Amino acid sequence: MALLVALAAVITSSILTWRALRLNHNANHLPIVLDALKAQRTADFTRKEAQLWEELPRQDPALGFMRLPEPLRGHAFDIACYYQHLGCLAEYGVADWDFIAVQVEYRMLRTWSCIEPYVRAEREIRGSETSFLNSYERFAGRVRQLDVAAATERLYRRGRRRETVATPE
Repeated sequence: MALLVALAAVITSSILTWRALRLNHNANHLPIVLDALKAQRTADFTRKEAQLWEELPRQDPALGFMRLPEPLRGHAFDIACYYQHLGCLAEYGVADWDFIAVQVEYRMLRTWSCIEPYVRAEREIRGSETSFLNSYERFAGRVRQLDVAAATERLYRRGRRRETVATPE
């Protein structure tokens, strides 16, 4: 009987330790994720992105990024590097992958479709297929295959589980 009690104590302790580590991990990364998502909520970012969608297709893709006229070049770098940053946070596990993907899916994919020919040309100019916005491309490819409704449901279920555990009855 003592062995069963000790085993139950070890299992309970392990579960509580795992939950504490997970909560600590989320608490440490939450400010990073919220700060990273802040840009897309600004009028300036939205304006730059809309200008990029409208004006970039009028440019020759052979210009790549570095040879685009200003202010379009600046907008292209700002927007693309923003999504690259979010992709890195998600792909490297700093932020919840589903959470980031669901938040940016439409605009991030639309921007990638717009800039992709210019990214490919920039890589050609640089002489390396792996020299420019690779994390963004990888993240966009994975998000394109994502079932957003299923990912959203996973996020809701996780939230409800936490709510159920945290709410005393």
